[in-house]
Amino acid sequence: MKIGIIGAGNIGGTLGRLWVQAGHHVRFGVRDPQRVLPLLDELGSSASAGSALAAAAYGEVVVYAGPYGAWPQVAEDIASSVQGKVVVDAANPYPERDGVIVDAVAKFGHGAGSYTASLLPGANVVKAFNTIYWVDLRDKAFAPGQLLAMPMAGDDAAGLKAIADLATDAGFEPVVIGGLVRSADLDPASPIYAKSFTVEQVHAALFGNAIS
Repeated sequence: MKIGIIGAGNIGGTLGRLWVQAGHHVRFGVRDPQRVLPLLDELGSSASAGSALAAAAYGEVVVYAGPYGAWPQVAEDIASSVQGKVVVDAANPYPERDGVIVDAVAKFGHGAGSYTASLLPGANVVKAFNTIYWVDLRDKAFAPGQLLAMPMAGDDAAGLKAIADLATDAGFEPVVIGGLVRSADLDPASPIYAKSFTVEQVHAALFGNAIS
């Protein structure tokens, strides 16, 4: 699969590594492609870099892993390139960094993933890859014994299936917690945020019961 990743930091860069290792091709969307040359050298011919728009146009799936406060501008820039595509929101709104958009998300209701979908009405938005601490994303993929969970929420069944497959390819066990109306369960105030949980632990934290 061709995957566009907007952002090449802790989350975006780590996901790119994991997906290239799984056989996918990635294009990072960054302000200065020269700054990610060491990463591109590491990943070889399966990785490239360009603008955010170039990454969005390239990807069959597009992942946003930048600051949440930049989402409105990014959404405006890439909207025409992601019509009908699955767009993964892997960003988190933090008041100290992202400012007034955090209040907008709160007033909108149902969490950041739901708000992001309102910015990209022509895309199939899935909230995913934002709850796990990036060091564990890097170091605990394919954890021996029992895979760690990768929680996600979305309204489109085909989109969720595509992202669940990418979570599996990255070395995690996907767990769909519901539609985007539940995306607040993936935001920083959630009991599963920044936790490295198994699927059973995710269910226990969010629903009060583990699965068999």
